[in-house]
Amino acid sequence: MATKPDIIVAKSAGFCPGVKHAIDQVLALEASGKSPVYTIGPLIHNKQVTQMLEQKQILAIDNPAQATDKNGVLVIRAHGITPDFQQEIENFGMPVVDATCPLVKRAQNIIAKFAVQDYHTVIVGEAEHAEVIGLKGYTQGRCHVVSSLEEARALPHFEKVNVVSQTTQKESVFYEIAQEVKKHADQCQISNTICQPTKDRQKETMEEAQNADLVIVVGGKHSANTARLALLCQGLCKHVQHVETEDELNEKLVRGATQIFITAGASTPDWVIDGVENRVKKLRDCGRATSSNI
Repeated sequence: MATKPDIIVAKSAGFCPGVKHAIDQVLALEASGKSPVYTIGPLIHNKQVTQMLEQKQILAIDNPAQATDKNGVLVIRAHGITPDFQQEIENFGMPVVDATCPLVKRAQNIIAKFAVQDYHTVIVGEAEHAEVIGLKGYTQGRCHVVSSLEEARALPHFEKVNVVSQTTQKESVFYEIAQEVKKHADQCQISNTICQPTKDRQKETMEEAQNADLVIVVGGKHSANTARLALLCQGLCKHVQHVETEDELNEKLVRGATQIFITAGASTPDWVIDGVENRVKKLRDCGRATSSNI
């Protein structure tokens, strides 16, 4: 029987389709000579990708007025924005490309569909996250954002309510909160807007983390889905380290681990994951060589 490798890299690690779609769009714009390219907010939550894009004159700004070259292109970030802000951007007079993740767009459309039917919206997510701020814009002002069961218990009574999720939420948390919201409403629509790549990533991570004694989660420290992966692993594995790059690896933990599982957030590029994997292999090879010489 084949021996299980001592270092496993998640099949689901790295760019999700929505992130890849956004990156491909801005790179294609730059390659076609349509520069500078201005993204409204960071295109994705990954510092290494942002730095790479900046080198290609793909620059993050907060609003259209900050675009110093009006011959450039404005790009709506993968997380999406409010419809009012989108209208403001489209009225600014520069070409606009919408790089909103299609699955975020789906969540926006679901919210809008029920909002026009006088439903309140409860979003399960982080109130200050860019995606959630964008989603709130589709609720017609009737919105609550909750991130925990305790917050859901404090909600008022609703005649009609639609429960949706930030696309990168943990599914079990979403359903737990949704069932609580249901107690507060005469009519409750539960719309699971968690994206499939997130479900697949979390499922694989949970399966592999419980068989490892070190999990390395690779991705931006400001990436909500990456941080959630690290949190997910805390109860499954003795040692969990969230790193942005290979330079942050805990060498002692890497050398001392028997089974290492490496996963990564949806905005983490392959070259960063590869760098972490290669560094882990070198550290373990060095450790073995040192041990054999003692």
